[in-house]
Amino acid sequence: MDPSRRRWATLKRVDRVGVLVGLAGFAVAALVLVSPVHLVFQGLPEHSIPFRVALGLPPPATWRPGMLVQFHVRNLRPYYPAGTVFTKIVAAVPGDRLRLEGRTFRVNGAVIGTARTTDSKGRPAWLYVPEPGPDGSCPVTSPRTGAAATVECTIPPGRLFVFGVHERSFDSRYFGIVTAAEVIGRVLPLL
Repeated sequence: MDPSRRRWATLKRVDRVGVLVGLAGFAVAALVLVSPVHLVFQGLPEHSIPFRVALGLPPPATWRPGMLVQFHVRNLRPYYPAGTVFTKIVAAVPGDRLRLEGRTFRVNGAVIGTARTTDSKGRPAWLYVPEPGPDGSCPVTSPRTGAAATVECTIPPGRLFVFGVHERSFDSRYFGIVTAAEVIGRVLPLL
């Protein structure tokens, strides 16, 4: 028997598992250090996307509804300063039809959620009321105190409409569309 195989065979099972775990950890660390892949940690259970640990990946060539996107927000004071990192679910991608009926949002006819009338402190909540451009495309933002309305627009190239699963998720229903310049990448939950 080859001497290196003999040494491996003489290790206790617990020691062999430890060696394999160590090698796997080294491989993950090397992958994270030399590639755009990174770990994403989220410790608070009230976040709008329930995960504890995830892989942060580069943006895909084509976004699909249901993917998780991580992005830097623009200035959303008094709620969040510019640069705060959010993770949300992609609800609408370029070419999708977004429709607002009162405070209820639809994507391609399917209801995705209704915007609340007040925030967690009882103040009037913002509402994204898109005023379609000449080509029918959705603008990035709208007046933050928009009144409920019925409007329809198309998500333009390089933009995403996002939402969260928490009942008080602060998402595109309130602050508008996420641009490609704000996107950090895709998130793939592990735990």
